[in-house]
Amino acid sequence: MKKHFPFAWLLLCAIVGVAQQPVAQLPQTYIDTTFNLPTGVTWAAHTSTAFQSAINSANPGDTIVLDAGVIYNGNFTLPAKSNPNNLWIYIVSSALASLPAPGTRVSPTDAVNMPKIVSTIVTAPLTMAAGANHYRLVGLEVYGASTYGCNPNHVPPINCFGYELIGSKTAVGKALVDSITIDRCYIHGLPTIDQQRGININGSNYAVVDSNISEIHMWGTETQAIAGWWTPGPIKIVNNYLSSASQEILLGGAGGLNNPWVPSDIEIRSNWMHKPLAWDAVGVSLPPNNTMVVKNSMEFKSARRALVDSNVFENVWVAGQSGYSIVLTPRTNSSGLLAVVDDITITNNVLKNVSSGFDMTEYDSYCLPANGCTNPGEQKRTVIYNNLVLLGDTTQPGYANGAVFGALLTPQLTDIVFQHNTVIPPPNLGYCKSSWYFDMSGTGSPTPPLSRTHNVWVLDNVLCRQIYGPYGWVGQFSNVLPDYMGDPSPVNPRLFGNVFYAPRPDSIYSIPPNNYTSSVPFTYVSPSTGNYQLSSPYWTATSDGNLAGVNNSALP
Repeated sequence: MKKHFPFAWLLLCAIVGVAQQPVAQLPQTYIDTTFNLPTGVTWAAHTSTAFQSAINSANPGDTIVLDAGVIYNGNFTLPAKSNPNNLWIYIVSSALASLPAPGTRVSPTDAVNMPKIVSTIVTAPLTMAAGANHYRLVGLEVYGASTYGCNPNHVPPINCFGYELIGSKTAVGKALVDSITIDRCYIHGLPTIDQQRGININGSNYAVVDSNISEIHMWGTETQAIAGWWTPGPIKIVNNYLSSASQEILLGGAGGLNNPWVPSDIEIRSNWMHKPLAWDAVGVSLPPNNTMVVKNSMEFKSARRALVDSNVFENVWVAGQSGYSIVLTPRTNSSGLLAVVDDITITNNVLKNVSSGFDMTEYDSYCLPANGCTNPGEQKRTVIYNNLVLLGDTTQPGYANGAVFGALLTPQLTDIVFQHNTVIPPPNLGYCKSSWYFDMSGTGSPTPPLSRTHNVWVLDNVLCRQIYGPYGWVGQFSNVLPDYMGDPSPVNPRLFGNVFYAPRPDSIYSIPPNNYTSSVPFTYVSPSTGNYQLSSPYWTATSDGNLAGVNNSALP
């Protein structure tokens, strides 16, 4: 196989003037969250009243210390303060020294060393006022104990609920909330008390690091661990445990047609986004009488220049949505006429026990002039590189009716790269329904073929089935490949270096050179220890000469 590589590489270089591989812009700004305790006045607040007084009285550069183990009941607002020198106010636990060091994620067992900030109504325990800036919350437990909305006699019973746990008053025409860092905090709902959202990150320079946000769910309503829509960015979400019924992270999706902001310069790294399998049950997220709305792990409805790296996305099934783990879908009708999903880099992640992998949409099909929506938006320059997709056993509840796709592409997607990824089929099947599905509209192929996508590159992957779509398998008919990814022509440099599995009774269809299809199941280095780097076939006739599929050493 290697003896053919130099010629293939020369061929690829010769054609590169026609087909240029897209490059997604990375974030232009990264938030520095180095822990640096202020040296101003220290305010010791032993009661709820003293806490609000300290919040009102503290100046930028001061520290507010709350007592570990003490419950601070109330709804506390962090006000805007004159801060010409951009000094921070830290609100910290008195047992800070007993908490994990900066850079280490906290868990619920650390709550013993945290003060408890608790709301007994639907309003958030902590809210950032419009213009509030340079607050860092460190080592706090924040949760709701609302007694509102309970109906134990309903079928199914309806929990008491609250809305956000940490809120933001950012709004159009008001000063932005700015420079907020949530550090080593435990923010959660309860099994019997619902919360709609963990943190609302509407504002600029918002960071959530080393924290645990869990038990975010609500009867019949979408929920998120972290969500933002009125935010220009930058955003940093690093090294957290995130667990929510609908989405662990949602950007965009609200703010109205005149929303002036696109969340931009986004860093999402080293998080564990996890839905407990206890939620995958009839009467919980599955009908009849389900109480939760389960959707996906992460959804971008408006986002620009995002780096999503070294995360684990675990457990997504078919419930309130069709079971895709990562959803990239511009929504101008809800996120604003400026909304785009552009320059998205998704690298070195593990999608584990998911019904399907990636769902990608070019424009907002819900944008209708009758609703005042005049711009359908776009998705461009998305790079999906070195990700491992482990599709879930389809005998699990909620998995049987899934698409079982590695990725789904819709018409007109432009400048997309899918490279060095490995898609592992459900263990009970040994194959997937489709590794890379082109969901092209229409009935039958046009003559001559009309490409439904533009500058899409599928390179160096290990895929659990041949590429498929409504017109047939790639290679089955001469028109199918030009229909799916014929712009620009020729296709050959953009479908290159892949290894496909063809389970019986699939035929092996003709595809461009330097791709390989096998009817023999692949073997991997050590699946029992999570190492799915390809062992056989050892395919290096790739665009870069490296082994096809993931590089296991770069995965989290």
